[in-house]
Amino acid sequence: MNKIIIQYSFLALFALLPAVVTADQKPSTSFQGFSGLVNTPTAELFDPGQFNFLYSNQTETRGGYRNGDNYHFGIGLWQHLEISGRLADYNLGEQYGLTDLSANIKLGIPYIPKDWFNLAVGIQDVGGAADNFDAKYVVASKTLFEKFNFSFGVGQSESNLSRLDGVFGGVSWQATQWATISLEYDAADTNLGLTLSSPEYWFNNGVQLTASALVYSSNEALRDEVYYGIGLKIPLGETRSNSNQRAKVSNLKRYPNQNQSNINSDSADSLAQVKKRLVKEGFESIKLGQTTENTVYIELENHIYNRNQLDGIGVALGIISKNLSNDYSNFKIVFKEREIPIFVITGSTADYLAFINYEKSLNIKISTDTYAVQQGVQLTSLENANDSWLKPRFTFWPSLVSRVGTEYGAFDVSVALASHLELPLWKGGALSALHISQLAETEDFKDGRHFADDKQKSGLQEVSLHQTFALPFNVKNMTFLGRYRDSYNYLANEIRWQNNDGTHRVNLLTAKYENQSVPERKPYFGCNILFSGCWPDKEPQEREVVVGMYRYYSADYDASIELRVGQFWQQDKGVVVQMERMFGDVTVNLTYKNTKVTDQEENQFIGLGFSIPLTPRKDHINRFVQVRGKPKWNYSVNTLIGKKANTLTPGTADSAQLFYNLDNSYANYDRLGEAYIYKNANRLKDAFELISN
Repeated sequence: MNKIIIQYSFLALFALLPAVVTADQKPSTSFQGFSGLVNTPTAELFDPGQFNFLYSNQTETRGGYRNGDNYHFGIGLWQHLEISGRLADYNLGEQYGLTDLSANIKLGIPYIPKDWFNLAVGIQDVGGAADNFDAKYVVASKTLFEKFNFSFGVGQSESNLSRLDGVFGGVSWQATQWATISLEYDAADTNLGLTLSSPEYWFNNGVQLTASALVYSSNEALRDEVYYGIGLKIPLGETRSNSNQRAKVSNLKRYPNQNQSNINSDSADSLAQVKKRLVKEGFESIKLGQTTENTVYIELENHIYNRNQLDGIGVALGIISKNLSNDYSNFKIVFKEREIPIFVITGSTADYLAFINYEKSLNIKISTDTYAVQQGVQLTSLENANDSWLKPRFTFWPSLVSRVGTEYGAFDVSVALASHLELPLWKGGALSALHISQLAETEDFKDGRHFADDKQKSGLQEVSLHQTFALPFNVKNMTFLGRYRDSYNYLANEIRWQNNDGTHRVNLLTAKYENQSVPERKPYFGCNILFSGCWPDKEPQEREVVVGMYRYYSADYDASIELRVGQFWQQDKGVVVQMERMFGDVTVNLTYKNTKVTDQEENQFIGLGFSIPLTPRKDHINRFVQVRGKPKWNYSVNTLIGKKANTLTPGTADSAQLFYNLDNSYANYDRLGEAYIYKNANRLKDAFELISN
């Protein structure tokens, strides 16, 4: 009877909502990981580009609620799409902990008038093997008088506690800027919650701290413990303070145009000054000249702005336009890598000067078809200024091998320091090497334990010799050979094509490996050696990898989707689909893998990952050596789907790509092309303002 009264009360309330003037509340992370109240979702979604993390101690099991460790993470990918995940550790006190890794997705329904209500549909525990939190729901929300948000929904759930299995609803009250009180009915229990958030002005980078607590519940089991959560919100893209700063300078004329220039009218003197400025800024392998009387020609390599080539482009274009606008009407700039032309930018010096003065929009042409770009040029000197030959470049980053949400624990990891060397030898030629220094590991990665075979081992892991060629029609080719993964001699080739604006890209990687040291087979830790399943498969003497890749980039969504098809490192054949959303230099990716080894069952995985830069916008460099961090450091977690048991199957769909490859070293980590540059045009201004200030 009480349930029926509650359900009809929410229905009556929503019938009146469209007539009330409203404004949206900011969503918070529920104890289930999705945006919502205590245990129920609302139709509001996480803000696009905002990462939300919450640690909570409320865990749901088949037998009821209990105290356990929960790690929630979620993000709004776009205005109408939210993804989140949960790592639950049940803390049952057994030798091997029971854990569960699950994913959630919520989709906002567009085209509903803003002054009506918000509507969303969602799935909890998408495709998980255990399905401990499986639920599907539709929910509507409405904010009244800027402080009250009402939600009403219906769901279908596998929960033994009947959570979200039927009609649910709730109301939240934004009592102050930093405190929200929530009352909900989750289709089984009534819960009262409190959420606290740090004021926005505490941190100028947009970070907020949060704390939440279950104050009361009609479920007696939930009243036996104190359930709470502690979290934070982190904006991944441009922060509010950065956008405000840009707004302040947008109306200021900072740089002189050609009529205001104080540069000497003699073009040779002007070129000499520009070369000196480019060298001082850290650019390498510089050549200057002209293609016509009115067009200046400049070649250079950027190894100083490694986080994103956009910064190097913006600095170089700004220097050239500011200092040569009185002598040349147009420019042609060729950006190189190991003396291989990668892309060429042409435009008007006056137009670009107007662009960085916030007077005009960007108007340049970018081409990656560089096969004959150096023909017909009159150079002032055939020698490179600030040459880069035989200058070693060291890149360092933390290397992690982890196991998340396994039958042996919530999180196990082997931590190492990866040290990568690049040594340019000749045009298109380079030597690369990777050394691993094992630093620490959790108990299950120690010798003789469950994951001992996967622990990173100190030593030289890779040594390779690379030769790259620029071919006609936007094609680049890299051939390389050497030693891979400690004991494999290999020969490989990668060919890459992209169209001029960079929206389409195709790669083909082919490689053959021969193992020089097949390790001795050892049974799994704690397993009966009499059973065949306790022994790993014999390491193959030879491996072949053939992977075709197609990527499409959408500037409208600032995202890419990539399809990989072929035979991978473990000789599994199948397909990988990855969607990557960009937030400045931070990315979030969703992955689906479906591969199969001959005579074995196929394995399907879904994964959530991210990448962050581990190097500053401008790296350190001197005449003899360079030390830098990794511009795009990746980490991801995957969960098996389509099976009842989430068994460990590491390495599925491993493409065996080296760190030094065409996408990373010659294509700005696959962020090169007219579409990407125009989408991020403001960054060109920001980079030049950085050095001008």
